Amino acid sequence: MHEINNKIQAASHSGAQLKVENRTDGYMVKKTITDGIERNRLAAIKQQNFKPIPTATYTISSIPITELDLSDSYLNVIMPYVEGIGGEQIAYRGSKAIAKNLKTALNFYLINSLSESEDGTYAIAKVLEKVADIRSKLTNKWQFFPNLKEHIDVLEEYCSKDLALPVGSCHGDLTLSNIKVTQDNHLMLFDFLECDINSPLQDAAKLVQDFEYGWSFRKEKESACVKGDIFCEYARPNFLDTLNRIYAYEMRIIETLTILRIAPYIQEHDTITINWFNRTIARSIEKITG
Repeated sequence: MHEINNKIQAASHSGAQLKVENRTDGYMVKKTITDGIERNRLAAIKQQNFKPIPTATYTISSIPITELDLSDSYLNVIMPYVEGIGGEQIAYRGSKAIAKNLKTALNFYLINSLSESEDGTYAIAKVLEKVADIRSKLTNKWQFFPNLKEHIDVLEEYCSKDLALPVGSCHGDLTLSNIKVTQDNHLMLFDFLECDINSPLQDAAKLVQDFEYGWSFRKEKESACVKGDIFCEYARPNFLDTLNRIYAYEMRIIETLTILRIAPYIQEHDTITINWFNRTIARSIEKITG
């Protein structure tokens, strides 16, 4: 049990404390959150309310939340422990067959999300507020990101009009770290995120974070990263290209903002993530500048 707890805690990127408990109804994961309690409560409700989506390969479901324990100082989220592969495990356990099945399922997920959304707008002033907030949080970290000020200047100059985008429900943090492929052909989603831009484009940007930039396996050995890159070549949903074409301006901003928001949370000693971020934000900005 101690080994399992260490593994799931190491795999978590949410900052929550995770613990596996052996209860009468089976092994359960207890997720304890002490920061952003209300935001995380809303995210848990989003996970609870997710309706299964059958696809040609996997049935897309959320890991059910069986209990929410809320107080002024913490939020406990209880859910079953689900066996499956996801996150960095994809880099060395994901087969070509799994990659192709995942591609089919994620394509359907994005298409379904788009079809259920409505046309809407998101004020560019709000985007610029978020960028300014990120700047303020980087006051003592600029030395780790030598070109970031210039990259942010490019993004701000690019933000010339409101975003015209599909508005609807989304996972909010749809990376490989927050999915599991099970042996019974389920694609299980978890760690939903309550986000300001509720749009399928937000999920698309998070998928790009993994399938193009390798977020979830950035800390693996080089050989595993190569395997992860190959897996992502086969698994990358091609509907991302459609969204990039239809919503070119919006995707550029949401993708770059999604990457940019990682910077304030990178620890000074985490040179792997610092280097990953510097490479990735440069590539994202290149999509803007051509």
